Amino acid sequence: MTWLAACAVPVPAAEPASAAAELRVLVKLVKPANASSDTSLITAQVAAAAGVQARYLAATSPQWHALALVCAGPDACEAALRRLGANTAAFEVVQRDERKRIATP
Repeated sequence: MTWLAACAVPVPAAEPASAAAELRVLVKLVKPANASSDTSLITAQVAAAAGVQARYLAATSPQWHALALVCAGPDACEAALRRLGANTAAFEVVQRDERKRIATP
């Protein structure tokens, strides 16, 4: 009967998911020419405007760039998106990145 007792041992709960959230955004720079090639500058500019950490993902054109905002949670990401959109001096357009992604197995 000891084998049955071993099966009844409770399994430890899984680690709780991190409270951090990530929101992918697309930004269109007001000044696309030379600044668009400096990804660290764009990342710093987005992070400063949004008030959260940003991670550069890709350029979709000389003016358009995809980044991820790393926030404390969904509400914080929404607030960061509003702050980023308010910076019209640096960004002509700010929007959620809702492009479809190919899922890899």
